[in-house]
Amino acid sequence: MNENNPVLHAMRQELHELRGRYHRQPSDFNRYQLVRHEQRLAQWVPSELISA
Repeated sequence: MNENNPVLHAMRQELHELRGRYHRQPSDFNRYQLVRHEQRLAQWVPSELISA
C-alpha cells in the first residue's frame, strides 16, 4: 500500500481516534472496537506503514 494512500490516512486517523477514546473511556466496547480496527490494519497494511 502506498504511503500517500487516502485510505491508509483514514485508517490511521481512525486508529488514533479509537486509541484516544479507549484511553478516555476504557470500556469493553471501546476495547473491542480498537482491537478490531488494529486487526483490520494488520490484515491490509504492512506493519512499517501503520505507525508512520
